Amino acid sequence: MKTRRPVFARVVILLLVAMLGGLLGGSRWALADSSVAVAIFGTVDGAPEGVYVSGVAQITSKVMKVGPKFNHPRSVMLSIDLHNVSGQGLSTGATYVITGQDEVLRQLVASDLVEITFPLYPDEPGGFTSARAGLASFTLTFDVSTGALTGGTATVSTP
Repeated sequence: MKTRRPVFARVVILLLVAMLGGLLGGSRWALADSSVAVAIFGTVDGAPEGVYVSGVAQITSKVMKVGPKFNHPRSVMLSIDLHNVSGQGLSTGATYVITGQDEVLRQLVASDLVEITFPLYPDEPGGFTSARAGLASFTLTFDVSTGALTGGTATVSTP
């Protein structure tokens, strides 16, 4: 009695190679959530005084998965956290608080300019009643093959 195990084994191996090749060949489209810390600084002008703002912004990127029936480019949801950023009044030396956190949906591109406004107010009782806006501008870079956020720079200015 003759068995066909060598043929069966070859078929199984070919199927495994094809499956792994499909998985590995598609790895260039793997989706990566990522995070970077970006130094941020600049001056917000206005009354009652200019405020020098500095600190570290934490930016998290989540690649949005789009089904194959949609003909849209891939997008990223950016979460920008400014809780580790503060300010100092240029004339009084007063401490200013920044409590900004924002989320924005952007098309996935190699480099992107993202701007958000944030509240800035004196760190004193009732200081939030005299809040004003600052503008944070981020130039972010991405690996478009994986969607990973790879770096960035940031500045603060007056909106």
